[in-house]
Amino acid sequence: MRVAGIDGYKDGWIAVVVDAGDFARAFTVWASKLVDLITDNMIKLALVDMPMGLTSGPEDRPVEAAARQVLKGKAASLFNAPCRQALGCETYEQASQVNANVLGKKLSKQTWNICSKIAEADNAARTLKSVQIHEAHPEVSFTTLLGAPILASKKSAKGLVTRAGHIAGLGFDLVNLARPLDDKHTASPDDLIDAAVLAWSANRVRTNTHVTIPAHPSRDHAGLEMAIYA
Repeated sequence: MRVAGIDGYKDGWIAVVVDAGDFARAFTVWASKLVDLITDNMIKLALVDMPMGLTSGPEDRPVEAAARQVLKGKAASLFNAPCRQALGCETYEQASQVNANVLGKKLSKQTWNICSKIAEADNAARTLKSVQIHEAHPEVSFTTLLGAPILASKKSAKGLVTRAGHIAGLGFDLVNLARPLDDKHTASPDDLIDAAVLAWSANRVRTNTHVTIPAHPSRDHAGLEMAIYA
């Protein structure tokens, strides 16, 4: 089975693709639209670094609270997902007010800035019925791999090299993964590393050795699971 870890970046989506668990032969692809990335590359199981499974209120979805318990010391890498109703808003002010009406709290600017990508992920999960698509989070994947969070920022030299070293230790060829990304590509180095660790988690889903956070996920009103896979 072909699996992929997928991360969003400024101009679209980047994926590290793995066939039958062969990390050494993994390769990198990208596209401006998530559905195109998945279908054009015949991906059958994808873990995407984007909230999926959105609450319609009145309570927050349980994912972030559960993940913060796993990411102690690194919980700042998590932020609350919007309510489903906020996805249809055209401005930050509208979305923030809708979120406040539904969940009792306004929307952060960080969340608003990725709402269009959340909507893309939601659409892919609801329409690509022949593909398994799940939410994931790179820091949760690294914590699952190592038994504890990596506290150094992935934007720092220490944090990036530490994460890259662990990815190489899994058998990924980082030079090969980076080869197609020329200097004009807008994905950052940590986007590629994030996609790679999500590909590792995706392979765990393929072999049914994964975990979910929370352990017993519920579903939203659209039928999508509310859980991080790792």
